[in-house]
Amino acid sequence: MHLHALFNYWTYRLFAPGVVLRGTYDAFRELLTLDSRSHELMADLEDLYYQGKKEDFCRISARYEALSASVGGMVENLERMAPGSFVTLREYFRKFDFYSRFLLAPPALHFGPPFVLGLTDTAARPELVGAKSANLAELATSLHLPVPSGFVITINSFQYLLEYNDLRSRINELLAQIDLTVPDTLTRISKKLTTLIKNAEVPPDINDAILAASTTLATNQTDNLQVAVRSSAVGEDGECSFAGQYTTVLAVQKENIIPAYLTVLASKYTPEALAYRIHCGLSDEEAPMAVLVLEMVDALASGVVYTIDPSGRDTSNLFIHTVRGQGDALVSGQVIPEVLPVNRETITGQPLIPQDAETPTQTKVLTDAQTTILADNALQIEAHFGTPQDIEWTLTAAGTILFLQSRPLQSQAAPDREQSTKIPEIKDEPLLQGGTMAAWGQACGQAFCVNADHPVEQVPAGAILVIRETLPSSVQVLDRVSGVLAELGSVAGHFSTVCREFGVPLLCGLGPKVEAIEHGQIITMDAAVRVVYQGDLLPHQATVPRHESQKQLPFYRKLRKLLDHITPLHLVDAGQGWPSVARARDGERATPKAKEFTPESCRSLHDIIRFAHEQGVRTMFSLGDRLGVRSRSRKKLLSELPFAIFIVDVGGGLTSSAAGEEMIKKDQIRSTPFQALWTGLTHPSIQWQERTHFNWKHFGEMTMADGIVRTEAPEFASYAVLGADYVNLNMRFGYHFTLVDCICGEDSSTNYCYFRFAGGGADFSGRLLRLDFIRTLLKDAGFLVESRGDLLDARVSALSSPEMQVHLVTLGRLLGATKLMDMTLHDKQDVQHSLQDFLAETTKEEMRPWPTP
Repeated sequence: MHLHALFNYWTYRLFAPGVVLRGTYDAFRELLTLDSRSHELMADLEDLYYQGKKEDFCRISARYEALSASVGGMVENLERMAPGSFVTLREYFRKFDFYSRFLLAPPALHFGPPFVLGLTDTAARPELVGAKSANLAELATSLHLPVPSGFVITINSFQYLLEYNDLRSRINELLAQIDLTVPDTLTRISKKLTTLIKNAEVPPDINDAILAASTTLATNQTDNLQVAVRSSAVGEDGECSFAGQYTTVLAVQKENIIPAYLTVLASKYTPEALAYRIHCGLSDEEAPMAVLVLEMVDALASGVVYTIDPSGRDTSNLFIHTVRGQGDALVSGQVIPEVLPVNRETITGQPLIPQDAETPTQTKVLTDAQTTILADNALQIEAHFGTPQDIEWTLTAAGTILFLQSRPLQSQAAPDREQSTKIPEIKDEPLLQGGTMAAWGQACGQAFCVNADHPVEQVPAGAILVIRETLPSSVQVLDRVSGVLAELGSVAGHFSTVCREFGVPLLCGLGPKVEAIEHGQIITMDAAVRVVYQGDLLPHQATVPRHESQKQLPFYRKLRKLLDHITPLHLVDAGQGWPSVARARDGERATPKAKEFTPESCRSLHDIIRFAHEQGVRTMFSLGDRLGVRSRSRKKLLSELPFAIFIVDVGGGLTSSAAGEEMIKKDQIRSTPFQALWTGLTHPSIQWQERTHFNWKHFGEMTMADGIVRTEAPEFASYAVLGADYVNLNMRFGYHFTLVDCICGEDSSTNYCYFRFAGGGADFSGRLLRLDFIRTLLKDAGFLVESRGDLLDARVSALSSPEMQVHLVTLGRLLGATKLMDMTLHDKQDVQHSLQDFLAETTKEEMRPWPTP
């Protein structure tokens, strides 16, 4: 709204339509609108990375599409303003656009045969059948270990099914709508996605191949065939385990294999599976699904073998977790299993049953001979794959051990007790003790006890989740909790595996003791020593940003590569012959004209944006000079401040004495809001020449040492468009940019002040700390403030003229005080000290109470 008002002034009152082409100004208006939009979109992408906000890559791709269109529009409008002047700029835009799109592009897709493969077929490679099926085939063909009979419905079948039903575009559209900050959207979009898959028609070729494979499997059985239908997606059982995130359908009759197949495919889009995949940073196309169909067996017992202690504390034993019957209750965290540590050297051990689990004493499930066979085979599997393994097995009624799955064990490095945070000595008794450490770590927060009144989806950020069963569905909230306490479950559950992946402490198998915790109670847990205390007992330490603590995840690796083509700014200023802060610090001299400010010097989309904006401004404000109307359109303000500012009067902003002048003084300005801003900018507390934190050498006519561009060239200066009660001030503070747009008149209902602040020369953390300083002051002053990435927008309205002037004085001081603050702030304490210093210099006039907008 403010940009339109501003350009109405420029178009209809400043320039004569018969002298200046209207199309140039239309293009310039559109260019500035797109410039603002481009900076917002870049800030959103940076916010995802630096603030740890996870999104599906379909949504990120949609963000990039909008950014690409916006930057491309800037290039197009610059071409309209200056045809033929920057012919190579579009080529460089297309190059960086191609690099970014290449990073976001899906992998190559294959829709042709084979649609079904036998489990032991030599073509059963991970890229065709998924890691789960490929690993199981390895056990049978390379190690000759017993596995159930079965077949795999390949990745190609999944791709063909989507193509046959024209689902890919619809799936991507829905995935782009998921906003994990709004939990309901995940559930709502999940329902739509699973319905699409379940209602899909299986192509005849795939249907026939599945029927043929199931018929062959049935002819080899003496009894009525029943199968287990399991997921085997790309990415599963690898760097990201996807443990328990997909559905397994048990006891499936031959005639129901097709519906079960669709059910397993649809589980790719359950809320928990979507949340997990998004957390990891895999796109939907990077995790296509094969489906494993295995013969069901009557199980006397089932379980999981960990070939090492996943906490890293016990290096001498492997661990056999056992339950009677099928193992789904074990891996879904619904029971507490028998745990048998077995010495890796002697293959001997005794059951380890937690004394505090309050479970009835059980006779040993496995015989010594069966234990020895299972342990020997587990070590063979570990040696074959060359890494500790998480192995699922079952014991048949005939006494045969069959292997169902083997994947890399998700483990944690052993905690360094000397370096870890120690809870102070406490005289009071613990709230509870016991259970099993499934993922080590300490946490403090508000207890969120899941029940009918408090569903898991509503858990707030930073809470400690208190649950009965460690169901895999709870994974969807792991990214926002600080710890988990569970009545049931074990180290071997799927939920425990994911907790170790996420680095979330988990104490499980607590039994009824967990009922001692009240909902909303502040508690402290230490999983390693299996204790929970009442109250906040952990010393507060600096939080490690997620992009550092989770930098191994594909999400951050991919997003960092994408940002490297988008956000770095090398074209720091149009008037400098140096493209980076580093070169400026080395003292390289600059030339009055920018030899390197060319399209060929652009190295990112941000450079393209910067170049188009600067050249647009240069083209716009050089028109008046070329037409011989410089004195009428632009006047330079004389001041002692170390930057040039040019004034454009659109009516009533200057006194009549300024009419024939090219240089004007402050007392020739009538604009009320500009005078208030200038009062703040020239406040005695602002030391414009201060350079205490830097020792940069002087270099040429233009220098950034004080955060301001020094030059007489108008195209590199700051601009103020004035009316009697209006100001639009666009200031160039070196590496950051500021816009103030304000009406301050007698009618309070029409008064407003809009403020935008973006950029900086320091690293992202320094820029965020400066924004924290600005945000705090402006919120206290009554502004409505929004920020994303290193971009901040603030707004206040409906104030009387005197009240608005108070805000503008503060805003002017703020601009001067923050010019290099991003390079001097290192932590929140520095921000508080800066706030205290700023407020200490506040005048009595500024200390008047501000009304609430």
